[in-house]
Amino acid sequence: METAPAPEEVRTAPWASPDARARLARVERELPHDPAEALRRAGEAAQAHVRRIEEEALLLYAGGNVPEAAGTAAHARMLSGQPSMGYPGDKYQAGLEHLDLVEVAVARTVADVMGARFAEVRPTSATLANLAVYTALAQPGDTIAVLPDWAGGHLSHHAVGAPGVRGLRVAELPYDAAALDVDLDRLPGMLARERPVLVVVGGSLMLRPHRLEAIAEAVHAHGARLLYDASHVAGLIAEGRFQVPLREGADLLTFSTYKSFGGPAGGVVAGDDEELMARVAAAVYPGLTANYDLARLLPLGAAAVGHGRSAGRYADACTATARALEAALAAQGLPVLGQATGPTRSHHVAVDVRALGGGPGAARRLAAVDLLLSEIGCPAPDGPDPRGAIRIGTQTVTRQGFTEADMPDVARALADGLQATRPAEVLRDEVHALRRRHTGTRSLADGDWG
Repeated sequence: METAPAPEEVRTAPWASPDARARLARVERELPHDPAEALRRAGEAAQAHVRRIEEEALLLYAGGNVPEAAGTAAHARMLSGQPSMGYPGDKYQAGLEHLDLVEVAVARTVADVMGARFAEVRPTSATLANLAVYTALAQPGDTIAVLPDWAGGHLSHHAVGAPGVRGLRVAELPYDAAALDVDLDRLPGMLARERPVLVVVGGSLMLRPHRLEAIAEAVHAHGARLLYDASHVAGLIAEGRFQVPLREGADLLTFSTYKSFGGPAGGVVAGDDEELMARVAAAVYPGLTANYDLARLLPLGAAAVGHGRSAGRYADACTATARALEAALAAQGLPVLGQATGPTRSHHVAVDVRALGGGPGAARRLAAVDLLLSEIGCPAPDGPDPRGAIRIGTQTVTRQGFTEADMPDVARALADGLQATRPAEVLRDEVHALRRRHTGTRSLADGDWG
């Protein structure tokens, strides 16, 4: 009887999964022992990755973007090391009067572009923004209701993530896989049975707007609050597209400030209710942050201004490109999710790859030919699979100049990569040639969107 191989010995994270330990062991062997040499080697690797995504690979990952150039220029290095704790006029530190203008201007600009009265811009990630809402609106032992993981429910919505940190019980919302939305018929019964204090919608796969007014009516009738996590669609919402959550019944809105928003990494909580936002602010500081890297704010503000000036042109281009890709993938014979109810309404596209070995393997095969994307849950009507699909986002390639006209070739490359119909080295060269069709990065405000 064969014995399983001994687990890899690693220093970095010996508690990690076997697959992670195997990779960590290879990385640790590759790095020099001398710290300075190890950092030099790491810097070279980072530069190689940047060259890869700027010159060779198609970055189709739905969770990233290219930061707005004006924002990158505004990222003042000195500000990262300048703590700023509390509101202007009531800070722990003295002498920050110049920075008061930064904090007020950016919070106001972000609130305006998201259609909110208030914006809390200090969280350093959307996960922390969500945790701030959980802290403000729920007590340990309370129940929250969220989308299933196979329907796009994010880690920060489930017990393995921020709700578990807060000590919350997590129940899953009923989901209609055919409609790609919460099951409105079963929602009232679930709310009566589970009695959540908070319901979270929005997630990692956003092909359709939520039927938010109907969801909000049911949630509020049961005395709960409604949180809309707009992390993936914030850039569309900022340009008046997709949907307007706070006007459609959401009590609070959270989002990542990169992804479709095109700013630096970070998170925001936005809302109209002064009392709710005061509770969120107290959770953010002094609850979850002290220094929050003030240098993030000017780049965040630049992205918000860019969306305001774009006035829907960038968002429309992302969606048009996604729809063209969706149609081209279907023409290649691939099972595109959601086709029965019409084309995607966002920059997201998802393909059911259960018959092709599942999402993780499919993503790895595509990465081997420089088509970079991720797995995602598959909310298929014939049976959900938490790792049964791949997810594609067009927000980055649109910034890089790709349009609807390029999508048949992108779809052909994806189909060939998924089905391994041609040698990987041949397909990789074709992907590189496809990437080199377009150079540079378009500004959110001033881009030529075809």
